[in-house]
Amino acid sequence: MTSMDRELMERYIYQVVRRLPREQRREVSLELQELISDMADVAGSMEEALEKLGNPAEFAKKYQDDTHHLIGPEYYDTYLWFLKIVLLCTLIPIVAVSVIEGIRDGLAGYEASYAGAAVPVAIHILANTIGNCIVSCVGAFGGVTLVFAVMERQKVKLDIRKEKEWSVNDLGGEDSGGKGRWTPEALTPVPHKKAIIKRSDSIVSIVFIVIFCVLLIFAPQFFSAVFSEDGSVVTVPVFNLQQWGIILPLIVASLLIGLADEILRLVVGCYCRLVMFSNIICGGLQILLAVLLLKVFPFWNPAFWGEVGVRLGEQMEGAADLLRYWNGALVSDIILAVICVATLAEIVTTIYKTLRYGEDH
Repeated sequence: MTSMDRELMERYIYQVVRRLPREQRREVSLELQELISDMADVAGSMEEALEKLGNPAEFAKKYQDDTHHLIGPEYYDTYLWFLKIVLLCTLIPIVAVSVIEGIRDGLAGYEASYAGAAVPVAIHILANTIGNCIVSCVGAFGGVTLVFAVMERQKVKLDIRKEKEWSVNDLGGEDSGGKGRWTPEALTPVPHKKAIIKRSDSIVSIVFIVIFCVLLIFAPQFFSAVFSEDGSVVTVPVFNLQQWGIILPLIVASLLIGLADEILRLVVGCYCRLVMFSNIICGGLQILLAVLLLKVFPFWNPAFWGEVGVRLGEQMEGAADLLRYWNGALVSDIILAVICVATLAEIVTTIYKTLRYGEDH
């Protein structure tokens, strides 16, 4: 077997097993190696053997469950794995927020006797936690399922659109009939090692996006400076909570755009033109939303710097003078610069790896 024949065989096997559940892939891969090698020996060439097997997308269906499904085997393993991450990242901050808020709200009515507040506060925390967890998990489950279901349906539509109904002309070698017929030349190369997108990178981004989004939606007041004053705790919110109804949708939109891009990278698994265009579009939209949030809308609490300066001035000499030069506009400029540099760096990296190592290369 020549190196070209082996390359064609590996391409064919890759296109078949990538559409199967993970636990089937190794066994099917070994089976196909033996089958294709035997067929190539009998047929006399690798091309003829692969043409007899036909389109790998159709051949993979022999190993798939033909029952109707919302999310097929090609995406199912990734769907379950991704759903677990999202639910876990949703539950952890929700439970933490619910417990802290439950303790704070529950003890508010029992200042005279904290001992008698244990049972009512525990019930309040439990009810609050269960309610918030159900709402957030149902929303997360529905959102993830919808995204993968759309991917599944869109994939089917694209396959149907690309395929041509068989006709008598397909028996000949003319271009008019051969366009709809699968040939080994249609096989795409196995992705280069440097073109593969690490799952760990997507995990870190997804975890950060989900946790940050949950905290911003359910507990924006947690992003505050905390001080002790006369035996009580005083918080100074960083964000402009009075305008939160206007600001929050823009933040969530930016995070969801980033999440959609990470889901695509996770599902595709390697750099290609689809990933590159998605990264460019999503990155551009996120920069635009960051400019709107930090430079147009009242994002920061206008009283934050003054209140923090006063309280720090009482506890730390020189802190108030330092904060006079540290204001919302300066922080916005710094954060916006970091966002722009990080986003553009990621876009440039994606473009380079796509053009250099991507499977469209």
